[in-house]
Amino acid sequence: MSKTIENLAKAYIGESLARNRYTCFAKIAKEEGYIKVWEVFLTTAENEREHAKWLYYMLNELMKKEKVRDPLLKIEVEVPVVLGSTSENLRSAIEGEHFENTEMYPEYARIAEEEGYKDIGERLRAISMAEKHHEERFRKILERIDSFYKREEPVEWVCMKCGYLHIGEEPPERCPSCSHSKNYFEVRCEKY
Repeated sequence: MSKTIENLAKAYIGESLARNRYTCFAKIAKEEGYIKVWEVFLTTAENEREHAKWLYYMLNELMKKEKVRDPLLKIEVEVPVVLGSTSENLRSAIEGEHFENTEMYPEYARIAEEEGYKDIGERLRAISMAEKHHEERFRKILERIDSFYKREEPVEWVCMKCGYLHIGEEPPERCPSCSHSKNYFEVRCEKY
């Protein structure tokens, strides 16, 4: 059995765990009033689900190619178990995403290519780029977490429920259009 099979299995487990962790992190963010962070965690959880799906497909195809018949792989993995405040959860997410995009996926891609699986290596490098984006997004959120709804200069705030637009250093306490709390506002950022 190739090292790439083991690496794909480890990556599949890691992405599956990340998806479920981020779903839990989202719930905490929402409970703490960070609706936009809740949304980002859920979106990232879905990204991780997509990564896991492709890793699972590649794992199964490679096992067929290498004629690995045992349907159970025994793989040792580390399991992060942080479940704290939104700030703590963001730190944990950043650490995991950083490891994936700077160490794990580049190494797994290199090994796959050395073992003759160029297509797998390319896919792993592409997933690594997505993980880099996740890390950057989580870092930006963590930098602002203590002033998430406060800016030094007026910005455009958009209600995520009804689309109401407000200009100011912070959103209104309640949306005058739909009555949702300020936690449902995000800074307008529309680049199409």
